[in-house]
Amino acid sequence: MRDTVALRPLADAYVRSATPRTNYGRLRTLRVSRSPLTRSYLRFRVQGLTGRVRRATLRLLAKNSGPRRFRVHKVRGNSWREGRITYGNAPSPGGVIAAGSSSRTGGWTAIDLTSLIRGNGVFSLALTSSSRRAIVFASRESGRTAPQLVIATEPPAPGPPPVVVAAAGDIACDSNSPDFNGGLGTPTTCRQKYTADLLGGASAVFALGDNQYETGRLAQYQRSYDLSWGRFKPITRPTPGNHEYYDWEGGAKGYFDYFGAAASERGKGYYSYDLGAWHIVVLNSNCAYVNGCRVGSPQEVWLRSDLAAHRVRCTLAYWHHPRFATGRQGNYAAYQPFWQALYEHRAEVVLAGHDHNYQRYAPLTPTGSEDRVRGIREFVVGTGGRSHEHLRSGLGAHREAGNDNTFGVLRLTLYGKRYAWKFVPEAGSTFTDSGSAACH
Repeated sequence: MRDTVALRPLADAYVRSATPRTNYGRLRTLRVSRSPLTRSYLRFRVQGLTGRVRRATLRLLAKNSGPRRFRVHKVRGNSWREGRITYGNAPSPGGVIAAGSSSRTGGWTAIDLTSLIRGNGVFSLALTSSSRRAIVFASRESGRTAPQLVIATEPPAPGPPPVVVAAAGDIACDSNSPDFNGGLGTPTTCRQKYTADLLGGASAVFALGDNQYETGRLAQYQRSYDLSWGRFKPITRPTPGNHEYYDWEGGAKGYFDYFGAAASERGKGYYSYDLGAWHIVVLNSNCAYVNGCRVGSPQEVWLRSDLAAHRVRCTLAYWHHPRFATGRQGNYAAYQPFWQALYEHRAEVVLAGHDHNYQRYAPLTPTGSEDRVRGIREFVVGTGGRSHEHLRSGLGAHREAGNDNTFGVLRLTLYGKRYAWKFVPEAGSTFTDSGSAACH
């Protein structure tokens, strides 16, 4: 089954060299000619396409007799405005992408633009001609005879079914805590039992580090974490936090003993795997124990190699210490090399813990600037049950949501080309946060 959509321009106008300061953006016609030099501009917004573009056709209605040939150019940038564009400020046409010939008066001319329109986006075009006599087309102000961009798509090929994952860090108390209560926690802190109750139905569990307090010794894992989140150990893909290395045995031995092969190679703790249509990268942010996190470090080199080998549509990464945070812990510039590599390979999402609260950020560059086109969205989910830490007052730079008094988990639904998120609070709490976004 094929779908077809017909789009009218967002804006169109023509400009003339003979009147370089005059705007012709409100007229019912578009014009192109060689003398005086006259060009027409059109801008279309293509959105909502889900299938492959089979054919894209620009249709123009001739307002005078032909035939006379014209050319279609791609225009870089979309900042020109219909009511202000003149010959003096108009953007220069780029290379020719198609050619056409005007028809008889009242006839439609069709130009194939499939080489340009491959998916969603905003596209600006310029029309030029070598004809001395003006070619006249109906503009968008003409109503039913306005230019059209007609796009025919094929339905998307069936892909893997969506996958639901649950994630949080900073999870379980140990037996030295007054709130230990046999490893199940109490109504005030150490809520690992209650957050574990939120993991049901997930295909995978991401334990985001500091999974066991105060140390990550195997005995502590067995007496606390194992009684709560341990019910989901077969589907857990963990990353180590700093408390995993406070085990007095060296090298996060208890962590690797407890999780076994799921924690990957001892001495590294970083690995990757595929989940549905997504590629998942797990990193170890305890830099001192893995020969650093800087550019050129073994882990950073491995990360770049792994991303280059898995060029999928959607990528998610997680580690313990956040690159960006507006809680007590603050930003960690040490992980900028991770973010840089992920950004260059167009990753979608980064998850972290360490700050004992919930934070969601706008898509960001490696230096923390907002970038809605290529930026990576970060979630800090240090709400697994251990305790809370205050967020700084206000939203902070590019923070879109935050909470510092609710335990819970982040549930992500990973589709073939998009994802949806929802923060799920423990029973009795009301804070939540949800939304969705497309992959780059």
